[in-house]
Amino acid sequence: MAGIFGVAMRGFGMLGKKLAKKQKTTGTEVIKSVKPNVPKTKIEKAKSKLAIAKQKTKASQARLDNTRFRIEQQSKRLKGDK
Repeated sequence: MAGIFGVAMRGFGMLGKKLAKKQKTTGTEVIKSVKPNVPKTKIEKAKSKLAIAKQKTKASQARLDNTRFRIEQQSKRLKGDK
């Protein structure tokens, strides 16, 4: 019985390798499909800068929240030891 399962597992392994070979793509195909977003007008440039500023604000807020959480956890841990 163990031999049959081993053969079956090897067969599935080879099947998986064949499928993986068919699905491979090169990196250039993916890069060509993405159009760059280059703002040309003043409004587009302003929108781009606003979007960047929003993202920076979100990142800053996430870092601040993480710091607050760590401080709270550290204070709870120190209070629990005493």
